[in-house]
Amino acid sequence: MYLKKNVITFLKIKNILLAIVAIANLIVATAFQIYLVVRYWGDTYTLMHARGTSEFLFWIIAGPIILIHVMLSSSNIGDARFYSGYFEGDLDGFVGAEDLAEVTGRSAEKITKQLKIFPRIYMKNYAFRDGGAELASKTTTCECLSCGGIIEKKIYFTGECPYCNSSDLRARVLTDGKYYSITNEVKGKPQNFDYYSGKNLSAKRVIFPILIGLTLFVMFICLMVGIDNIAKYNNHDYLVSIILDPNDHRYDIENIHYDMIYSILASACIIIGLIPVLIKRIRKISLVNVSYTVASYLTRVKTPFVSASKLPAYRNADSRKKINLIFNSLKKGYLRHCTVEKHGGVLQVALGKQIVKDRCPNCGGAIVGAADRDYICRYCGSKIMDVIVKK
Repeated sequence: MYLKKNVITFLKIKNILLAIVAIANLIVATAFQIYLVVRYWGDTYTLMHARGTSEFLFWIIAGPIILIHVMLSSSNIGDARFYSGYFEGDLDGFVGAEDLAEVTGRSAEKITKQLKIFPRIYMKNYAFRDGGAELASKTTTCECLSCGGIIEKKIYFTGECPYCNSSDLRARVLTDGKYYSITNEVKGKPQNFDYYSGKNLSAKRVIFPILIGLTLFVMFICLMVGIDNIAKYNNHDYLVSIILDPNDHRYDIENIHYDMIYSILASACIIIGLIPVLIKRIRKISLVNVSYTVASYLTRVKTPFVSASKLPAYRNADSRKKINLIFNSLKKGYLRHCTVEKHGGVLQVALGKQIVKDRCPNCGGAIVGAADRDYICRYCGSKIMDVIVKK
């Protein structure tokens, strides 16, 4: 609802293509440039005026810049995805930058900058006002049961009709299936795994290990090529056989050595270049496995909030690490229809939820701005149980 999905898809494809181009050219350019330095060591003029020097230097400089851009873009997409999920779970139509800062552990200033910029690129359906995001989709209408007046309002209740001053306000059905009536039944609780798991999560559990295997295979081949050239570098019989080979036009041992040096350098650069790719892929499969376990667990949960201590164990992770893993899973899109919220000073996983009570059963006062499962009436101080339930 809050993501510009077509734009996000385009940016993700753009980032993948840019990353492939940058990594490939950076590996080739670095290997060639090191080869030229070794080949023409001491001959500065030839080195600087070699045909490929300018192009290689360009990619050695441009490659890291492009990769930094890709990482920043990917990070912003992840943040936008998390904010969107957080907005989906909001119940009062306004999310302050301070609230997001408390949950993410970032500064309110950084959150504020992102909330101002993101509607131009990544997000929609909200406006930045008064230090936070005012959610346009959370504005709706309700009917006064006393005079029948139609009132445009936020999802939270002010408790009074502007036309007849009656406090007997009750919304019928509000945006996103949120109901406001003390007599409403909670319906449609999702029990299926796909509701909480990201798109194609099960397929990613299969594809990502295959990609890791292919990456390791390429690195192994490069390692073997490098070791083979090192072993043959001073092998007299091998060098003589190359020189005497009528199909090989390298008649100089020095040129054969330079070719070997380039092969060794190219292999080393490919291995070094693939190490970050491998680490990133391993982290992704770890998050996919966490998401799969958490999504399976959430289908059985009956409450709208789950404390970190109750989440499934994962490699001896403590509560803080579990929350961080879920936070990163949400940014990657491996989990959905849940988010991380802070209630009572404790970080919790919040599921799709709805308010089912609009008035205090003790004094009749309006329930305003409920955020946690239980609510303390601002008028009589009564504790009202289960104001918010799992959607």
